[in-house]
Amino acid sequence: FDAIIAPAAPGPAPAGLAATGDPLFSRGFALLGVPCVAVPAARTPLPQAIQLIGPMMGDDRLLAATAWVADRLTP
Repeated sequence: FDAIIAPAAPGPAPAGLAATGDPLFSRGFALLGVPCVAVPAARTPLPQAIQLIGPMMGDDRLLAATAWVADRLTP
């Protein structure tokens, strides 16, 4: 696989620049040492994102998959 998709956070990002939101859904992947990236996915008053997770040592494949997904989510 090039990437799997998972929620990036349990809810939208908080308003303002004081915090980025709860990183709960990315902690496990960070502990495993696999690459992951968040992609903006919803147009709501507060931003929401999906997370793409790649295989270990699969950074290049994950970034290519991320570009593909981002192109399709951008109007």
